[in-house]
Amino acid sequence: MHRVETYLDEPADIPVIDFRQLNGTQNERSVAFKYLDDAFQSLGFIYLSNHSIPQKLIDEAFEWSRRFFALPHDVKKRIAHPPSGAVNDYLGFLEIGQVLVSQLVWDTAELEELRKTTPERHEGLELCNPHDLQVDVGRNLWLPEDIFPGFRSFYDSWWDACTRLDHQLLENISELLKLGSPKYLSNQHTCDFCHMSFNYFPSMEVGPLKSREVHRMNAHTDFQQLTIVFNDSIGGLEIHDGEAFRPVIPKQGKIIVDVGDILDRQTNGRSKSALHQVVAPRESMIGNRKDSVPLAAGSVVDRYSLAFFGMPDPEFIIETLPGCEAKGKWAQNMVGEWGQTVTTDEWLAKRVSTEFPAEAS
Repeated sequence: MHRVETYLDEPADIPVIDFRQLNGTQNERSVAFKYLDDAFQSLGFIYLSNHSIPQKLIDEAFEWSRRFFALPHDVKKRIAHPPSGAVNDYLGFLEIGQVLVSQLVWDTAELEELRKTTPERHEGLELCNPHDLQVDVGRNLWLPEDIFPGFRSFYDSWWDACTRLDHQLLENISELLKLGSPKYLSNQHTCDFCHMSFNYFPSMEVGPLKSREVHRMNAHTDFQQLTIVFNDSIGGLEIHDGEAFRPVIPKQGKIIVDVGDILDRQTNGRSKSALHQVVAPRESMIGNRKDSVPLAAGSVVDRYSLAFFGMPDPEFIIETLPGCEAKGKWAQNMVGEWGQTVTTDEWLAKRVSTEFPAEAS
């Protein structure tokens, strides 16, 4: 049974957190921590300004994404994602229709019905740590250098920049939660069991998106610990604020950071792993930007996003953090989904397995 959702045009009230203040004077940090804590408890999303990743590097990442997805389909298929959702194989190119994002649906029959009734329209490129791995999480798939020259070396620097920011944010959160050491959460990532997604949403007729018969990406929570999201200016990302889905306005020079299921679980529901989806940009967001295409034109333009998913080590046991024993208001959202001794690897395998057809598993 699917609930009827409410959709409001008023944008989500996502606060802007200044990364420099998170790492500034004691007074600046105290104020920034309060804003960050309030944001994670209410929406689970923030805009992050003045962060450590240069805009030039972000622009390069988007340019590489556009170049990759513009390649002929048969070329991209040379590094095709395996048909199964096995964690050790969760890498490579995903074509439209290969994956279905859903939210805590475990029944095989229901998942197959969702594949028919809520198709998604996006391609993806899934990558992990490009350096020597200490864990068996599979290996990245690379196009030959003569076909896609330069990407392999660029990705090293892109991964390093995102990993650095992820660890910096975890240090801030550790201090915010008074965990005793700023490295408390960061030390859970000793082998960089993290993940990167390049997402492409091709232009398409707007009708099925407006009627919500089709989504660019279905409603879901991120099942990792912390997500760093880079969006272009097109719009279409929406988050659920507990009342309704509201649009997330693209903001130049700012990135999005959101709470994932693991941090939600670790804080016992104090932090919110929020539902979000990608649909057509709302009419209220169209027409005020030079790169906008009015919905009345009958189509929406290409959209790109990049996401870095921070994860603890695979054998790390996901449990309540010290000082978070009292249940927060979001703890009930995950009741029944976690066992007593679930590891990162087990939770990832559980969530990823639902994204692929049963016959492929």
